[in-house]
Amino acid sequence: LDNRVPDWQKRQKALVKKQEKYERTRKQYEEVREEKNEAEIILEGCRAGLLAQKLKEEARIAIIDAAKEEFLKKGYKNASMRSISTKANMTVGNLYRYFKNKEEINRVIVKEPFQEINQVLKELTSNKLSMEISVFNVKADINELNLMMDQLAEKLVDIYESKKTEFNILMMNSKLNQEMIEWFSNAIHSLINQHFLLEGFSSEKKILSRSYAVSIFAGMKEIFRISSLEKEKLKSVVKIYLRSYLFLLDSDLRKLVS
Repeated sequence: LDNRVPDWQKRQKALVKKQEKYERTRKQYEEVREEKNEAEIILEGCRAGLLAQKLKEEARIAIIDAAKEEFLKKGYKNASMRSISTKANMTVGNLYRYFKNKEEINRVIVKEPFQEINQVLKELTSNKLSMEISVFNVKADINELNLMMDQLAEKLVDIYESKKTEFNILMMNSKLNQEMIEWFSNAIHSLINQHFLLEGFSSEKKILSRSYAVSIFAGMKEIFRISSLEKEKLKSVVKIYLRSYLFLLDSDLRKLVS
């Protein structure tokens, strides 16, 4: 018998191999297609997430801009979340998804000038005084204190000139502003105790400290609100203003013990 494999069997085996190769290729193609579909789904999700994030950030910016306009026009006390939402072209309910109240919006607006003022205090006092520290522990005579007031005036005007809107809102009668006045009152009280050696007069010193803090803030607020002076002239006005209070404080305390 002829042991050679007939041609038809060879062709059959070749056909089987082709079919197996085709199946392997088809399965690989299906796997690649599934991976591609999954990748596209993930990519689409990322795009949707980025778009949502962008829209959210745009809405947040619109709220901040609307709140700035509202605060400057009506003042902090009379500003309302409803009016801010209208200016931002959204419902008041949607506004509350971003901020819980106008105080929170206010703090976001004034964050940069507040931090810059805090940094100035640290620099002028070698980190012995800041918004986190209300004990004025700096040894200086009256001339040195006057020089410190001049430097403070310079820095305040620089901050104001770079962020006028935010600075003016910071000076408004908000909860944060009241916290700043309370801090300033404590700092003045500490200054009195260290630089004007008075025994007793505890109640009087507290009243004077609070009164000076409130009046200094009120005057500064008015200076920056109405000022149309060019930068260097404004610095001169603020220097005179701060020095005058230091002089008055010294004068009042001398009268207190005389």
